[in-house]
Parts: sequence; C-alpha cells; structure tokens
Amino acid sequence: MEDRILTSLVATSRRLMAWARKFPKKRFIYPELRRIDEEYYIGIKGLRGVGKTVLMLQFAMETSKSLYFSADSTLIKPFSLYEVVKAFSTLGYRNIFIDEIHRKPGWAEDLKTLYDEHEVRIFFSGSSTIDILHSGADLSRRVVLRELPPTSFREWLNIRKGMEVPIHRLEEVISKPFDLTNMYMELHVLWREYMERGGVLYPESGFYDALENSVRRVILEDLSALREINVKYETDAYRLLYLVAKSAPFEVNYSSIARELGVSKNMAIRLVDDLSKAGLIYTLQPCDNVRKEPELYLTVPLRMFFAKKGFNVHLGALREEFFINHLRWVTEPCYLKGKRGEKTADFKVGDWVIEVGGERKRRYQKQDYTAVDGLLTGNSRIPLFLFGLIY
Repeated sequence: MEDRILTSLVATSRRLMAWARKFPKKRFIYPELRRIDEEYYIGIKGLRGVGKTVLMLQFAMETSKSLYFSADSTLIKPFSLYEVVKAFSTLGYRNIFIDEIHRKPGWAEDLKTLYDEHEVRIFFSGSSTIDILHSGADLSRRVVLRELPPTSFREWLNIRKGMEVPIHRLEEVISKPFDLTNMYMELHVLWREYMERGGVLYPESGFYDALENSVRRVILEDLSALREINVKYETDAYRLLYLVAKSAPFEVNYSSIARELGVSKNMAIRLVDDLSKAGLIYTLQPCDNVRKEPELYLTVPLRMFFAKKGFNVHLGALREEFFINHLRWVTEPCYLKGKRGEKTADFKVGDWVIEVGGERKRRYQKQDYTAVDGLLTGNSRIPLFLFGLIY
C-alpha cells in the first residue's frame, strides 16, 4: 500500500477519535466488551444508527496502539482486508478497529488468517445479518460476537436528555413499581417522544430522512448477504413493514402477508425471516404451541416512522412494541393466546404473566401483573415506562 493512503487513513482515524470525545456516554454493553479476554477478537453487530461506530471509537481511544478505519472506504477498495491490516501492523499498530466489515469481500477468511498470525487484535462492527457460525471461515473459536440493540428508553434519556438514569433490573421493576414510579415520575411524559425518535441515534435535524435512508440500505445492501435482491423483493419488503406498522396486535400472520403482497406463504415466511435477521422486525414466539405462528413487532421507532406516511397508529400495538422491544434483550418473552373465545393476558416473561394496556385495562385469570400506560401502581399494576429502564 502507498504511504499516502496509510497517512490519510491514520489522519482520519485520529480525527474521528477526537470527534467521538463529544459523546462521553457509553452504551450499556461497553463494560462487558472491555472485560472480554484479549485472546479473542471482538465483533459488534447491530442495526444502522444504534451507535456501533461511536462505541468502537470510544473503545479505540481507551486502547493503546489503536487505529480505526471503515471497510467501505474508497481508499482501500483495491486491497483486501488482510493487506490493509498487515500494512498497519508493520507501522506498530496492535489494536485495529474496523467499521462496516461486512462491506469488504472475503472479510471472514481474512480475519481467520490474521487471528492465526497473532500480530494484531481486531475489533469490528457489521450489519445485523452477520453470522460468524455460517461465514465459511471457522471464526466461532476466535471471535466473540455481541449484538448492540437499539437504545433503551433509559439510554435514550441519558444520551439525548443528559440524564443519569441507572439500570434497574427486571426483578426490581416487578417488585418495586411504587418506589420507582415516585423516583422517575417525570420521565413518563417523554415516553411518546422516545417512541417517535428513540432506538436509533441519528441527529435531531434530519432524523427521519436518515432513518429512511437507513431502512433502504438495510433492504438493498445488508439483505444482499442473505439472498439476491431485486425490485420486487425490495417492494415486498417495504410493503411488509407498512403492513405490520398499521396493524393491531395479532392481525398479521404469514397467510395475511402472502395475501396482501400477492406472494406464496413460503415467500412470506422468507421475507419475515430476512427482515428479522436484519433487525427491522422481531418475531415473538408462542409460549405453548410451536405450531402457532409468531407475533410480529417492529423495532422502535419504525412504527411511528411509517405512521408519518399517512395512517393512525394502533395505541395497543405501540404499547406492546415498547414492552417487547425492551424485554427481549434481557430475557425471552413469549406470547399467550387462548382458545377461540377465551380471553388471556398478553405475555409470559419468565414465571410472570403480564398484560399490557391502558390504566383501565381489565385483569384476566392467571394474570400476575398489568403493564399500564400511566402512573398508577397498586392492584398489581406497573407503569409501562419503567420497563424501559431494564438495560
């Protein structure tokens, strides 16, 4: 590699690390990443806009002999990942941070070779679709891969609003709703704003333009790692997201998707699976019947984003989406659905059965708690916004 290219990349690395100092708050997985044994490479995957780049730059700033570059830089287009890293290794860099690694062909094989040579340690980020177990290279024993989820309500408050709200474990939210509600009562009014602009960390100015561009890139670029993308596939993917966004809970299933999009049921299942792997959709599984179809939720704030295209959002779906988007990162919730004509609570979370709704939501038989959209506690009610503090 030419010296001028290396010099330019080093200068960009230093400039971006200096820029990242503007963001002192760190995502919740940062301490865990710092504790990972130095024997392993570290990979961070996640949806665009959740803070992977800033997280890597923060990590690089606190690591000696480190350098950052993005794998989609035009400067390194003619070179393999292996060639780029080896060039920096000869300059004395021992910790290399690579952003958007999935954009570089042959990245998995290059990582394996670099690991086996033991000259540098690699930290990398990539799309939610990255799967090291099926990458074609044996990385499972060499790389610790962690997913960075969208920002929780708590993290959004700390990063966007300058607060210092600590993590409150799920067990604490369940057992101490009165105390936590008194402590954080003023946060409730910010719930709706979070649902509109939470999850991702794009600048306030141009937020929805950036989000729209991100969704488009996920469909056109990230999903190309799973299958060939054509115009019809792109259109069907968008229409599926719209369909979920404007629907009430339990209204969308594989058959309704196939009928609405004019595709086979197998294609509907494939679309849901692809968008789930890409981080745009979450499929919540049934608790007691594996033959039932999953319930579909969008990642925050996609439901409100699509709603701005011209339809009213179902408030019940919005509440459930907030609840599930948080619970799924700390446990494995599942949904309950009774027999025809039988009313049941919504979800099972560990040993608890929880219904989600407004303050006047009725209690069902065998229900432990109600996550309510309000501030009332007592009678097994837990204010819904408190579940946004669990990570």
